Amino acid sequence: MVHLATIPISGTGINPARSIGAAVIFNLSKPWDDHWIFWVGSFVGAAIAAFYHQFVLRASGSKSLESFRSAANV
Repeated sequence: MVHLATIPISGTGINPARSIGAAVIFNLSKPWDDHWIFWVGSFVGAAIAAFYHQFVLRASGSKSLESFRSAANV
């Protein structure tokens, strides 16, 4: 479904490596117009994942570890 929906937009360039390769080879203005989303999306997604890991996953792990330590002393 993604391929069918994005053919008019990007020529179905879902894979960033495939899209940058085509943009470099053809070197037309249209492939570069929408190519920013691959770079911005990757960095924003990585920042969100790092924040989630640091403040959600790791925080819940340390809370459960503290309760485990306090139960061992009893």
